[in-house]
Amino acid sequence: MAHHDPIQAEPARRRRRLRWLTGLAATAVLLLVAVAVLTQRFGYTTNVTIPLSYVSDSGQTYSCTYDYRTPDRLPMPAAIAEQMNERDWSGTGQLIYDWAKTHPAEHWTTEEDLPADDPRSTRADASWGLAMDRYVTFPPWLVDGEGGAEYELRWEARPGSDCEDGLR
Repeated sequence: MAHHDPIQAEPARRRRRLRWLTGLAATAVLLLVAVAVLTQRFGYTTNVTIPLSYVSDSGQTYSCTYDYRTPDRLPMPAAIAEQMNERDWSGTGQLIYDWAKTHPAEHWTTEEDLPADDPRSTRADASWGLAMDRYVTFPPWLVDGEGGAEYELRWEARPGSDCEDGLR
C-alpha cells in the first residue's frame, strides 16, 4: 500500500489552488474588459425624463415616466436636452390620453381580432405610442457619426408606469 507523505502533498495542493485562483482571476479580468468595451461602444445615456399623468373617463389617475436615451457615440446636444427637461409636461398626458382614445390604432400584434379593451390586445399600447409620437416631439439634431450625420433616440417607460392601461 502506497503511503502519501503529507509534507509533500501540501505544496501540490497549494500549486493546484494557485492555478485555479489564477485562472479565475484571469477570467474575471477578461469579463471586466469585455463589459467595459461593450459599455463604451454601446452605452446609452438618459438625456431627457418626461413624467406624464392623466385622469381617465372613469376618474382614475394614471401616470408614467419615460426616459429618452441616446447612444454615447451620438449624444443629444445639451441645449435640446435642457429644453425638453425644462418643458412643462403637466397637461401633455391628458392630451395624449384624449387623442389616443379617439384615434385607436388600426393594427395590433395579436393574431386574433381583439377589441381594444381586451387585456390580451396590444391595441391600447399602439394607440398610446401613436399619441406619444404626436405630442412628444424633439427638435431635430444630427451628430457626426461613423456613417455621416445621424442621430438615434430610444425611449422606455419606467417600471410601474401604467398610462396605456387607461385605454383598455
